[in-house]
Amino acid sequence: MTDRRAGRDLHASLFDTTQALPAVADELPVPRLRRLMLKALGLPIAVMLLLCGLLAFRAVAAAEDGAEAARARTVIAEANRVQRLVIDQEAALRGYVIDHEDMFLPPLHLGQVMVPPALRRLAELTADDPEQSGRAAALAAAYGRWAGATGLAPTATRSGAPLVRPGEASRLQLAAREAQLDAVRQLVRQLVDAEDQRLRDGEAAGGWSLGATVVGVAIALALIGLTASVLRRSIRRMEGIYAKALALRRHSEANERAARQSAEALAAEVTAQSRELQARFRAMRDELELARAHLRAG
Repeated sequence: MTDRRAGRDLHASLFDTTQALPAVADELPVPRLRRLMLKALGLPIAVMLLLCGLLAFRAVAAAEDGAEAARARTVIAEANRVQRLVIDQEAALRGYVIDHEDMFLPPLHLGQVMVPPALRRLAELTADDPEQSGRAAALAAAYGRWAGATGLAPTATRSGAPLVRPGEASRLQLAAREAQLDAVRQLVRQLVDAEDQRLRDGEAAGGWSLGATVVGVAIALALIGLTASVLRRSIRRMEGIYAKALALRRHSEANERAARQSAEALAAEVTAQSRELQARFRAMRDELELARAHLRAG
């Protein structure tokens, strides 16, 4: 009974000893590791967001520049088309006045049909630019004055299709038409020059934007290199923390084994001493009983 009680006490003390070992052996510094992970991942994410923002800005700017360049080229094309049609009309008109041949009438008819829509298209394209819109309106007015000075009158052909034939006024108003034709040329040149300048400015801005993009890419590459360096250092620091935690755990396990072995040795020694004391106690008790028996017999 005494042996069992001593064994239970020994195991209880051994359990208390193992529980009293450092608890940090089974735990890792989670907050510190979390901070390192956030630091290691935060910079790459920020760099990626920055690159995405730069690419989106560049895409929007390129789309806007492309639309503006397309509009400018369309304005130039429409203005040159109007000028070419008016000049063709004037050449055909002079040819008819000189030769009175009907082969000069189709260019006149074509110009009357195509110039007004071209002028309306030009006005629509320049509606957002007050200066260019004013030039387009002045061009339409100059063409109207030129057409008013032609003295053209519709005439039916054999097929019934209307043609225009210059009258005597066409010969008399040559000087007035020449002045309006010069005005048309000047206005078209102003329209084209303004759009050409806009295209050159866009190309210069595009070159600057390209340079800015190159600089941005260089900065991004530098940031990526810095990110890789920070990530490498963070990984090494985490490896060091894990190595220290592992060493601490192994040391704690070694201490635990040593404590267990010491406790077991102490338990064995205590058990042996307890048994020896119990044997001595039994021997002394037997001797005492034997002495009592002798006394009773005497």
